[in-house]
Amino acid sequence: MTGSGDLEPRRRLVEELNDIVAVVAVDATVTYVNAAVQQVLGYAPTELIGDAGTAYVHPDDRDTVTDAIEAVGTDREASRTVDCRLRRADGSWCWIEAILQNRTDDDVVDSILVTGRDITDRREREAELVTTKRRMQLALEGANLGIWDWDMQTGEVSRDELLTEMLGYTQAEMGDRMRGWERVVHPEDRERHDEALAEHISKRTPYYWCDHRLKTKSGSWKWVRTIGTVVERDADGDPTRAVGIHQDIDDRKRAELALEEERDMFKEGPAVVFRWEDAAGWPIEYVSKNVEEVLGYAPDELQSGEFRYIDIVHEEDRERVVREASDLESGAVDSITLTPYRVITASGDVRWVKEYTRTVESGGETPHLVGYLVDVTERKRRERELRQFKSAVERSAHAIYITDAEGRIEYVNPAFEEITGYSEQAAVGETPRILKSGEYDDDFYEEFWETITSGEQWEAEMIDERSDDERIVLNQTVAPITDDDGDVRKFVAVARDITERKDRERKLREREQKYRSLFEGTRDALMVFDRDGYLDCNERALELFGIGSVEEFREYTPWELSPPRQPNGEDSKVAALAHIETAFEEGEAFFEWTHQHSDGEEFPSEVKLSRFEYQGTPAIHALVRDISARKKRERELKESEEKYRSLFENTRDALMLLDRDGFIDCNERTLELFGVDSVDAFVGRAPWELSPPQQPDGTDSKAAALAHVETAFEEGEAFFEWTHQRVDGTTFPAEVKLSRFEYEGEPVLHALVRDVTARKEYERRLEEQRDNLDVLNRVLRHDIRNDLQVITGYVEILADECDDEEADAHFETIDETLDHAIGLTKVAREMADVMLSTDEASRPVDFRTVLENELGEIRSTYSEAVVSTETAVPRVTVEADDMLHSVFRNLLKNAIQHNDAETPRVTVSVTERDDTAVLRIADNGPGVPENQRENIFGKGEKGLDSQGTGIGLYLVDTLVENYGGEVGVEDSAAGGAAFVVELPTAE
Repeated sequence: MTGSGDLEPRRRLVEELNDIVAVVAVDATVTYVNAAVQQVLGYAPTELIGDAGTAYVHPDDRDTVTDAIEAVGTDREASRTVDCRLRRADGSWCWIEAILQNRTDDDVVDSILVTGRDITDRREREAELVTTKRRMQLALEGANLGIWDWDMQTGEVSRDELLTEMLGYTQAEMGDRMRGWERVVHPEDRERHDEALAEHISKRTPYYWCDHRLKTKSGSWKWVRTIGTVVERDADGDPTRAVGIHQDIDDRKRAELALEEERDMFKEGPAVVFRWEDAAGWPIEYVSKNVEEVLGYAPDELQSGEFRYIDIVHEEDRERVVREASDLESGAVDSITLTPYRVITASGDVRWVKEYTRTVESGGETPHLVGYLVDVTERKRRERELRQFKSAVERSAHAIYITDAEGRIEYVNPAFEEITGYSEQAAVGETPRILKSGEYDDDFYEEFWETITSGEQWEAEMIDERSDDERIVLNQTVAPITDDDGDVRKFVAVARDITERKDRERKLREREQKYRSLFEGTRDALMVFDRDGYLDCNERALELFGIGSVEEFREYTPWELSPPRQPNGEDSKVAALAHIETAFEEGEAFFEWTHQHSDGEEFPSEVKLSRFEYQGTPAIHALVRDISARKKRERELKESEEKYRSLFENTRDALMLLDRDGFIDCNERTLELFGVDSVDAFVGRAPWELSPPQQPDGTDSKAAALAHVETAFEEGEAFFEWTHQRVDGTTFPAEVKLSRFEYEGEPVLHALVRDVTARKEYERRLEEQRDNLDVLNRVLRHDIRNDLQVITGYVEILADECDDEEADAHFETIDETLDHAIGLTKVAREMADVMLSTDEASRPVDFRTVLENELGEIRSTYSEAVVSTETAVPRVTVEADDMLHSVFRNLLKNAIQHNDAETPRVTVSVTERDDTAVLRIADNGPGVPENQRENIFGKGEKGLDSQGTGIGLYLVDTLVENYGGEVGVEDSAAGGAAFVVELPTAE
């Protein structure tokens, strides 16, 4: 339950918000509004409280807001978001985005919660954008232009219908993404298109302008002119939005290209003139005589009627030639210029030709075609080689630039721009001295210039400077380009950026120095080893493990500096080898480990293993950090946290906060204990108001309560017993603990009140039981033990006076029997304690601490026996009492006393299973026959060949049963008996 003290931070948070937060009733009455309303609307909060919120809403929006309030008010799960205009104090209107939520289930709000954000600027920008788009649309429709709007961050593109209809698509077919546009750009135009766009994005051109071909829905290509501009950029200057137009220039562009191609055709060389019949395969009617020089065919051979022109077109180009010529055959155009294609010569060679053809009317029924063919094979070869060279240079990751004989830059590739920061525009016309860093003197450059002008190649690593003054290291090779006479005409330079490599080398040297310093001066233990053992270590490793020298240290393997098993029971050698193999395979391993000093003392550590090359072979670098102090702090912190968490989350006690004026908060258990309905009804009371006027000893409750409170404020805490009174007038005894701490900057007290009614009743019954057993206790603890001690004394006197060896054996038997009898009185005393106990007496007990104490005692008492633990004892808490040690002691003594082996051996193991802790005590004695196992824990039952009374195992069974556990016996691996105890763990 939330106390009143928790509301103040929330209220302060709400008041400091920039958004309006208001609470309105279902009839729209404002019951609360935060201070942000004055900043947004100009009203003081008090001006609005009590008014109908809809009175401030614009008339056109009022119905929308009213409907939203009604919908939210009738549905507890509902929420609504509405945009509406609210009247400011100065009479103007403010656009608000309001979110309405039903909070009638909230004890604080209990109405409709409204949060509002000022979106006036956003709505005005949206309105202006709509107006601008409408005006632009009218202008573009008048000019028959298509408009586009591109969100460059999301890739979303908005296009009008004129734009899509230009290509024959619908809006849905084109899509609303940029990729829908990119897929219709002609492959040969895409690079030019992208370059033009990039030039504008980088602010090198005022507009993005490009003529390119786009694929129509029918599959043909249409020439379109695109003009656009970036209209929005982010804070870093990167473009976020662009707008522009598309214009259909197909007819004009095709006419320009045809005229240009026809002009350029005859520059290639002699033209072969053909005249074809406009029929299937284009039968040849005439060909000029130079066809034999160009293609190897005799004119008469081609004009014989046995050849069709399509027969000498390369089979891979025939379909394309027919397709490109289809417009001419259909009469759609009068002339065409075909894309260069291949023809087969008379000798079977392949030649590239360029064709320009037009239709010639002959007066007959079938028109004729006249064309001019120019052999462009050499040009195509040069173009291919040039494309290959250009592609290699353009794609090279190295900076490549070409200068004239004077050293002025004529060309740079894209990598030059990326590496040096100088654009092509900035670099061309300059000399490579723009990269000069000042690291070299004039003699260096003079030697460089003399080398390359003499026709020799020059190579060196140079520190240069980018356009942004950042230094870079370039591995440069400069070679002269000579003409046929050997004169130097140009220079070509290839510069490989090795800045990162140099930086890595520098960092590697620094790391090596740092490693050397770390290895020699670190406070952690550092060592190097491979799969065979240690190779090296630092001084700290010798100190940590208590070893005298590096040579001595190298005699160990990693697992030999560890106990045989880790705390979790893992075999240290197996686990160490697994970690080492992980580091070799994956490069590193990080884990916690228990190491062991050379003197046997164990300590926890953090270990980091890292693979590296050591003298040419893979090895492991190990860092070992002693974390004993940290583990202790973590353990203490964990125990503290667990205690705190258990106290406040799972406690069954009443918890409350109070100051000198009274209570200020409490938990649910407090309300139940005192019979109060709510925290609000509880707070404000004074401690003595929940007490009778006087305590049982006659003390005035108010005076005594004030004294305890003052003691806690002055000394930090107070602990006392108290009689409280519920609101119905009934009283109950309690334990009270007061602890001072800071709460919201002021000293207050934390009070823990524990109802001890059951304990008081238990104590009363216990006192009565103790009175009834007083005689038995006196006899067991005094009379019987005194008599046994007297007998022991006389036996010792007789033994001293008697020299007979046979009598000595009898005296020894008597002495052992007396010791057993004295021990029996102790067990009987413990049985009396068990008889006095009740279920309420059980509590959480540290299992490990009790067991380890008893193991120490049993080892001390029975030095002839070997008692060992098979597993590490876990830190576990069980439901028991102070008699738990008796369970462990009797089972351990039983395993030794009833053992007929020459050397009694006892093995102890502890495991956790679900909600129980399981103890197993196994011996190498005679064991317990299966037919006796059910009765061995019975009252007065004796073990095999036992001279005892059987009360020890009866006590074990009684205690374990009281704790809610089980005890049994089974065979041990050594042939003896194994007693198994299962105890429930504490919550």
